[in-house]
Formats: sequence, C-alpha cells, structure tokens
Amino acid sequence: MKKHLNTDKGIVKYDEQRLKENAALGMRGVDPADIRPPSILLAQKSSDFSMMIDRNGNVAQIGQYFHTGKLQVFCAFEGYILYAAKSKYLDKRNLGKGKQDQYKILGVMADDFSLFAMTFKSSSLYCLTSLFGIAASNQRPLYSYRIRMETKELSGEKGTWTVPVCRIVAPEKDTEKLLMLEDQARAFDKKVPVEENEEELTDKA
Repeated sequence: MKKHLNTDKGIVKYDEQRLKENAALGMRGVDPADIRPPSILLAQKSSDFSMMIDRNGNVAQIGQYFHTGKLQVFCAFEGYILYAAKSKYLDKRNLGKGKQDQYKILGVMADDFSLFAMTFKSSSLYCLTSLFGIAASNQRPLYSYRIRMETKELSGEKGTWTVPVCRIVAPEKDTEKLLMLEDQARAFDKKVPVEENEEELTDKA
C-alpha cells in the first residue's frame, strides 16, 4: 500500500478536514436532491434510545433533539425550511384510528446548511402553523425565514410528553444565503415524493 509522506512530519494525517474536502468524491453522477437527508428526532418516552447515542456515547434525554446524521444531541437548533408537505400515516400501534395527518419537512441547519428531515404528527401536527401563516401573509417563501426549533412540555390524560416549538428568529436578508436556499428549495419542490404509511420513532398521541 502506497504511503503519502510529508517530508517534515512523516505520514500525512488523514483528518476530518481532508474527509470533508473529499466528501463529493465518487458521487459526481448523484443528484443532491436524490440523497435522503438524515432526520432530526425529538426524544420521547416511546423512543428507541439505543438509536439516539452521540459520538461520545451520550444518550439523548427526553425532550432533546437527536440528529441521526451528525450523531449530535440538541436542546434547540436553528435552520431554514426548504420544503413542507402534508400526507397521511398509519400508526401500527393504534390501527383503530385509521390514517392520520402528518407534515414532513426538509430543511437546512443554519450553521452549515446541511440537510435534515423532520416529521410532525399527532400533538405536534400544528407546530408550523404560525410559520405557514406569516409566510403566506407576507408573500414570502418558507426558506426566507430563519427559525429556531425549541420544545415545550404538555400533559394530559395520557401523561406528560414533549412537543416541538417553531419560533421565527428573523426574515433572512443575506442575498447569497437566500439564493442558495432558493436553489435547494426549487430542487426538492420538484423531486421529493410524499411518503405515506411510515411508522415513526417519535409517535406520541
């Protein structure tokens, strides 16, 4: 095996920066819109916590977000929504209810514009209602608002659980960012299918 040598330090370290630089290597023929983005899940009592462990071995706590791609835990995060679609799902643990409404969204993180997906259903179904209304009233696309995803706790006959909360940070004014967001939003608006009948890890009545 050929070794890449550095005359000053010996063998070159293959670090995270080099991996990032080569991230697109071998994927020249793949449309970015065809790459299924990782999900951001909200940890609930019913979640599979064995699937919510970060890179340091820490397990997400109830009420925290878990990024399945970055393997990171967040109490809150900021981003932009590129695409939202309403569809139906069937909760296999409660077939008597029949098909229920859900919203599935694609967005990008504010810090590095990396893609993520989220699903809103049951008591979180209307999480994005305010954003939808403000965007429509001001005749602006969803992606033009920087949002912050937080959480709040609800309680009822079935106990206590956590729901996502979407807050608008501010309308985005940076032209370069808006152009990048528009390009991505257009690509997904044309190509992303609405998937139905998916059983989610975060189902909660």
